Amino acid sequence: MVLQSFTARNWPIFALLLSLSLWLGALAFEHIGGLAPCQMCYWQRHAHKAVIVIAVIALIVRQFTMDRRWESRFLALIGLAFLLSFGLAFWHVGVEFKWWEGPKTCMVGAGASDFNTESLLKALENPVEMPACSEAPWHLLNISMAGYNAVFSGLAALISFVFVVKARA
Repeated sequence: MVLQSFTARNWPIFALLLSLSLWLGALAFEHIGGLAPCQMCYWQRHAHKAVIVIAVIALIVRQFTMDRRWESRFLALIGLAFLLSFGLAFWHVGVEFKWWEGPKTCMVGAGASDFNTESLLKALENPVEMPACSEAPWHLLNISMAGYNAVFSGLAALISFVFVVKARA
């Protein structure tokens, strides 16, 4: 039944669910599992937020217009956002496997809302070791979270672009 509804018209729903699942999974690893994300992890999350926003807008536009040209445009935008996620995730995997260096800013820091005199003094007393992008804190079958994100995002980008081609044909 699910495969029958897997069409270009319904792809924004599947894309929304996929990105939302990956983003919520990352948040669960952080807040429930206690695995602090590095800077590159945050960048990948932003790409999924873009997919979510584009998919929601596509679903809203679909309710108000019957023009099928919009469909392929939104599918292309979803594909580009997934492609961005894939690129960031693949770059992160390369950093984890030491194929290349990561960015110099590859550390996570406290947010501006967390900054006050007391938190500064505590930080100076007990410095926190920030996660490095080159060290994956979790693996399943020797694949890190960034690796799984690369696989899912790459496949989703491919599916999006296949639907774009079919929608324009």
